[in-house]
Amino acid sequence: MTRFVNLVVRLWRITVGGLMLAVVVLTVSQVFARYVLNSSIIWAEEANRLLYVWVILLAAVGADHMRIGLIADKPRLRPVLAQFGVIAGIAALGLVVWGGWTLNAVFSSDRYVTLGLSKSWYFSAALIAGVAWAIVLIWRNFSLQEDPKA
Repeated sequence: MTRFVNLVVRLWRITVGGLMLAVVVLTVSQVFARYVLNSSIIWAEEANRLLYVWVILLAAVGADHMRIGLIADKPRLRPVLAQFGVIAGIAALGLVVWGGWTLNAVFSSDRYVTLGLSKSWYFSAALIAGVAWAIVLIWRNFSLQEDPKA
């Protein structure tokens, strides 16, 4: 099972890194085209906005999130706070997924002007990242229960 998890994490990191590289290349290309060639890449702004949303949400799935060590590291409170964090996190992610689902339904027929893509691509990031993030939260919670030192 560990090999599978490591493979998934590696693929996730490659995906997020590839999306970030695409953002950087597209932004540098847009700046070069605008200020050196006096011409603009028309679709670059919409593509960058779409890529940023995906990068941010997918990167957040695997990030370690902020906590107050003074409270969270107390041995008696750690299990209770971990459970509370998972429950609160899943509730918040439920709102993210619900919002993405709702906005997807409302704006699914809208299209990006220059890209020609459906706006569903924009809101699908919230659906996919929200579900993946909830899975990661639950997975980490069970991993902590198995290995209390983690």
